[in-house]
Amino acid sequence: MKQTIHLIIILAIAIIIFAGCDESRPVKKIANLGDTPYQEDSILVACATNPERAFILLDSAVKLGNIDEYKEKYIRANIYSKSLTEQHLDSALILCKELLQHDSVKNDPNNKGAILNMLISISRYKYDNKAYLYWSIQKADLCREQNEEVELLRTEAEIGLMMTHLGQTDEGIAKLDDCIRQLDKPGSIDRMDAFIIAVKRKINVLNEQNMPAEVIPLAQSILARLDHYEQHASDYAEDSYRLSWSDNPSDRERYIDFSRAQAYGFLAIAYAGSDTQKAHEYLTLFDQSNYGKTFSARKMIIPAQMLLGMYDEAMATSGEWIRRMGTDTLNEHYAILLRDQAVAAKAKGHTVEALNLMQRYAQLSKVLSDSLIASEAHENAARYHAKEQELIIQQAESTHEIKNIIIGTIVLLMIILSVVSFYYRRQQKIISEKNRVLVRIINGMQPELPDEEAEDTDDTNEPKESIDTISPDSAELFVTIDQAIRNEHLYSNLNLQRQDICNRFGISRHALNDLLNQSANGQSFTRYINTIRLTEAIKLLHDNPNMTISAIAEAVGFTPANLREQFKQKYGMTPQEYRQNM
Repeated sequence: MKQTIHLIIILAIAIIIFAGCDESRPVKKIANLGDTPYQEDSILVACATNPERAFILLDSAVKLGNIDEYKEKYIRANIYSKSLTEQHLDSALILCKELLQHDSVKNDPNNKGAILNMLISISRYKYDNKAYLYWSIQKADLCREQNEEVELLRTEAEIGLMMTHLGQTDEGIAKLDDCIRQLDKPGSIDRMDAFIIAVKRKINVLNEQNMPAEVIPLAQSILARLDHYEQHASDYAEDSYRLSWSDNPSDRERYIDFSRAQAYGFLAIAYAGSDTQKAHEYLTLFDQSNYGKTFSARKMIIPAQMLLGMYDEAMATSGEWIRRMGTDTLNEHYAILLRDQAVAAKAKGHTVEALNLMQRYAQLSKVLSDSLIASEAHENAARYHAKEQELIIQQAESTHEIKNIIIGTIVLLMIILSVVSFYYRRQQKIISEKNRVLVRIINGMQPELPDEEAEDTDDTNEPKESIDTISPDSAELFVTIDQAIRNEHLYSNLNLQRQDICNRFGISRHALNDLLNQSANGQSFTRYINTIRLTEAIKLLHDNPNMTISAIAEAVGFTPANLREQFKQKYGMTPQEYRQNM
């Protein structure tokens, strides 16, 4: 019968393993990739203009082994983070959080800094101020650990911006001003870049508070610093991580064009409400820059176009923005676009359309105010998008391995449980037999207890004769003391002391020690009393099966814990084990 059961179990396991080894798997079809090299730099270049193409190149680079697992996740997060859709941004967020636990990040501060920078950027695009502040604080702590003064000030500027968004306006502006003051000195490309970023963050605050007059001198300070750099480039240390990777002059020019164009944009927006001529001048300079021709630049300038009545231009950019969002319109960006479209429609006399757009804006704003609903929707979608490409590549290779590992683990656990169970039962049997032997030994080693009825206890209070006056044969006195301790249950006193016995029998401590040396095998008083207590405890355990261990301990002058300890030390088992094996 047992052999049949074993055979059935083996066959069942074999069937499960066979089913887990199914070779059918989906095949990833790669589009025609031409001669494009499947390397990190090519992927990042494609990311800027064609994210879909970048994903295809990334998948192929992974298959070819050109990119390791850490780089694959990092680049994928980078591509997602540049998307306009909320779902892709959430996907980037999840990947970045996973990367923070990677050994390549834990062991390399530079990698950790890059991931934190991406998380800060994602939080800014998502208007998640709390996350923005949290990741900025993490970055600041990293900078302090690495003694990176300029990078710390650049990050402190981000923290100052978030403080204003979270209600600490005065403290946030003070922090921004302090960062700008410390960074406002030439001589370093990295310091110049950090200075420009800190100034832009304060401009963001001033724009939110509708203070265009204070924006103008800040934007002009960016232009002045860039002019100084161009005139004295050789005096600036080449220490910026934004530019140190390239010796190509065009990369420097692109950086200068980008920073200068943004300053033009800030000035155009600032002047749009008060001096339309200057606003148009700076808007023209903005449009003439290389950065001004990009989509992200056109998004930046929408507020100026709206203030200047350039509704068609602003709406063209808004329409492109909406097209790129696709169906992902549950976000703050789309709400702003609806509001701008409503303003433009009203200005052009389209009252009904403006009312409809403003109602949609109000409804979406109400939905977005419930952060829990929004976060749950995006979180679920993001988890799918973040893993989609990775799972397509790895699914076929990993599914059968996972099944085999699970089955093998279950079988191994069953074997281990069987072995442990057998070993436990065997040990319990050995221990039980050992305890029974110990009980027989303990019972055999107990002295025959004196007959209490036959003993003549002396209850008189007459003073005893001193041991110093009795005959040298002290055995009779020791028997008298021993019988009194046993028959009168003096041992049951938890606080029984040597002096108590000396006082009772009128002898000195030295005389009592001599008696113990001569008649109790040289035991100390404490050990002698404990021996009597243990003997009485065994008698009570044997004769009173319903008496609790605690009651027995109290009856013989022990605490329950002390009885257990003394019993275990002398007999090799606890009182409870002795009782179970009597």
